[in-house]
Amino acid sequence: MPQFIDTFDPDDSRLKDDFVQGQQYTSSGGMILCTFGANNGQPLKYVNEVPGVDSSEEVHGYRLGKFEYKKGALVGLGNDFPLLRYADVLMMKAEALLRTGDAEGATTLVTQVRQTSFSSNPAKTTVTAAQLMLGSAYDYGLRNHLRTTAEGGTDIQYGRFLDELGWEFTTEGRRRKDIAADPEKRDLENPNLKQNAGY
Repeated sequence: MPQFIDTFDPDDSRLKDDFVQGQQYTSSGGMILCTFGANNGQPLKYVNEVPGVDSSEEVHGYRLGKFEYKKGALVGLGNDFPLLRYADVLMMKAEALLRTGDAEGATTLVTQVRQTSFSSNPAKTTVTAAQLMLGSAYDYGLRNHLRTTAEGGTDIQYGRFLDELGWEFTTEGRRRKDIAADPEKRDLENPNLKQNAGY
């Protein structure tokens, strides 16, 4: 989705590493051409725009390319799939440090994680305690969990599910709730319990 891709800093290496974009070439270096639609016969150059579900051509939208595809593979890729990443452990520790008053310790860990994404511009790796204290869930997860099992979980947990993106495809009625309903049985057993709002 273009709105998500537009949130990447231009110096963030994940923008180039995680998405197939621009002019496409064969493995031998030949230019690939479009095969249908209004661009038939023109160079296949992926652009970061999606006019709509029913009006998009094969040039529209970057493709996910975080994991390398084996040449000739159709199904059953043999590459590893990350279930838990060390960077995520560092970010969880940073969150815990921040919530227990050690903002400086948290900044050290967040900076360490950012160093892998901003190697071409080290000045952008550093975050300050003031930046972390702004009340953000720190949208690291949106970018680094791309195509892993943890997408969106942190944002939901800290009350920021899709807030920054404002996708036109997501209506308020489809958004997840932050707090689940209390089981009716518990409410009946204990009259002091009150049902969570929205249920």
